[in-house]
Amino acid sequence: MAITQSAYFDLSARDIAAPSGCPVDHGFSPFNDSYVADPYAALAAKRAEEPVFYAADLGYLVLTRMEDVAEVLRRSDDFASTNVQHPVYPVGDAAAAVLASEDFNPQPVLSNQGDPVHSRVRKHAMAGFSGRRMRLLEPVIRNRCEALVDEFLAGGPPGEFTHVVGHRLPGETIYRLVGFPEADDPKLFEWSTDRLDFTWGRTDEEAQVFIAESMVAYWRYCVAHVERCRTTPGDDLTSELVAVHAEDPDALSLLEIASVLYGLSFAGHEIVSYFLANGLIRLLGDRAQWQAVCADPSLIPGAAEEILRFDSPQTSWRRVAVRDTAIAEIEIPEGTQVFLSLASANHDPAQFKNPDGFDIHRENSRSHISFGRGMHFCLGNRLATMEAVILLETMTARAPDLALVPDMDISYIPNFTLRGPRELWLTW
Repeated sequence: MAITQSAYFDLSARDIAAPSGCPVDHGFSPFNDSYVADPYAALAAKRAEEPVFYAADLGYLVLTRMEDVAEVLRRSDDFASTNVQHPVYPVGDAAAAVLASEDFNPQPVLSNQGDPVHSRVRKHAMAGFSGRRMRLLEPVIRNRCEALVDEFLAGGPPGEFTHVVGHRLPGETIYRLVGFPEADDPKLFEWSTDRLDFTWGRTDEEAQVFIAESMVAYWRYCVAHVERCRTTPGDDLTSELVAVHAEDPDALSLLEIASVLYGLSFAGHEIVSYFLANGLIRLLGDRAQWQAVCADPSLIPGAAEEILRFDSPQTSWRRVAVRDTAIAEIEIPEGTQVFLSLASANHDPAQFKNPDGFDIHRENSRSHISFGRGMHFCLGNRLATMEAVILLETMTARAPDLALVPDMDISYIPNFTLRGPRELWLTW
């Protein structure tokens, strides 16, 4: 079957040779058990010995130093983001056929689009993350967070955090931002399940078909929601974007608006879920630092930044060379795919003193690269950080004796790009 591409995805296999003169590693993979359990140890060794190398199993050039990762993210004319939403591994024919549906046509607009389209769309999408919008959302997020935490604590110890609070809070937050009705939350959560595994994981054919069907349903919902906002606008991001279209259809098309929703409603959900869970793991794993934020909530914003540096929910990102170029004195042919190790860059001793120590008092923790650099710097960085701060403020106030369940084996989800636990059991 020849169904391999759409405007949004390239579902085909890619076989790009290693750049000439570049070290080749036949064993490195973010899917290795040792990497999944602790990516930082493996990355530290590579950063010290071979900071730039070709991972043969992946077909990617891997960069591990902060200076190289940041440079590639800034050089958008040489390294494009067009591959960031492509599945890491080829998708089977059955799932590809599902995605070949004529009405499944999300467009590259933000994370996987370059200029001039990216800047034109981003200018309008940024309105949804304005100071005004954040001020309106803050009490909504806080009220919902307090209700979810109360529900969690009412269940009695021990409790599983990710399903009761961690997954629901960011999902509901992004749905309210874009104006999805609360009554639709159950089906929206169902459709959002495992999409990140489809793109950045390794799934079998049966799972691929299920996820592809959910993705198509979600896309159709986004298109229908844009139409609803044309006739019944509200005070939400979608209605603001529809108003832009009504004033000037050339500024933003309806298809582009639906595509913004399609991307944001995933990017602001599961990734933030991992951020919340990783933060609790790190703080509760160091009792002194947990007690410090309980005693002084003013430390929480800095703690959130250190969580992003030390154990970011996004451990890598991708680029592809769009012309013959070079990085770190390695000649890179056009078409070379690049694995940017954000996890390694955030632990680079050239950037951070004692980088493998978790320290909520670190003065330069905000120098992390978890939200990227350059033109694609994360649109929702303030929203994600605000959610984490509100969660920690709520948890420390309501359950200062919160603790990890003793001897719990935390299992992380194998993924090319993301890092978060399957479950997180807490007691109090």
